[in-house]
Amino acid sequence: MFDWVNRITFDESSPLEVQGYENKFGFQRHQPEIMESSHWHGHIEINYLFNCSADYLINGKKISVPEGRMILFWASIPHQMTATEGEGYMVNIYIPLQAFLSWKFPNAFIDHILHGEVLVADSLHPTDQPLTLMWEENLEKKQNPLMLQVIDEIRNRIRRMSLEPFSTFNLSSADRKYEAKSLVSSLPYIHTILRYIADNYDQKITVDDVAKHTGLHPNYAMKIFKQVMKISIKQYINKLRLQHAQALLIDTHNAVLNIALEAGFGSISRFYDVFQREFKMTPLQFRQNAFNSITNSEVK
Repeated sequence: MFDWVNRITFDESSPLEVQGYENKFGFQRHQPEIMESSHWHGHIEINYLFNCSADYLINGKKISVPEGRMILFWASIPHQMTATEGEGYMVNIYIPLQAFLSWKFPNAFIDHILHGEVLVADSLHPTDQPLTLMWEENLEKKQNPLMLQVIDEIRNRIRRMSLEPFSTFNLSSADRKYEAKSLVSSLPYIHTILRYIADNYDQKITVDDVAKHTGLHPNYAMKIFKQVMKISIKQYINKLRLQHAQALLIDTHNAVLNIALEAGFGSISRFYDVFQREFKMTPLQFRQNAFNSITNSEVK
């Protein structure tokens, strides 16, 4: 399996709610803003609070996050910032769920998140603030090698959080009336589906296979998956295959046919069809563009 970033967005608007952004990374540094209503999107979200504190309404429950903390949660849970104090700023980082799951963090850590918990690092590291400023500076350059380096460092920061003490707000045990109004009750099924697809996307799998593994009727599995992920099961499988293929196109000199088969596409014609529809170029054009980008960066 490869850890790969297929697209990274640099969007100035906040919050990210548009479905088109669900499969892109996002980064923002800004003053906290009170939100008029709850919203949700498919990312794993990191919030850093530097010299400020904030109150959130998450899945119908109020939580207070002190100054100088890092929190992590699945943003498909309805969430809203309701109050803020301090003259500092916050950093929001948006991670596509499929990328987050491919990073293979400890199961207990992932389970907390996919069951609707908000994880709070017990304290920030002294390097967190300068590191996020460096990430912002690197991302503004829009150079692929730097972007990928930032993603690697974000992954490593989350991994460190997973290995160190952190707290939760016990949101998964909140009143069930809020759960009924949200997608939380579907999360265990979604977790099972995502893990099965992550382990088998490079094989010949169907929606029926996914549903059978989950113990759900195929129609219901497709319904709740689309409701939470904003994408169909078939489209999600293809996205993981495309990410795998992208990594092989850049990291190897393998023939396109071999890449198509290794990534799980049944035929080269199917691979070309899905790839060109997604990226508006052929696999070989993508490989050449990536090579040119890396070469130009090294020259500079």
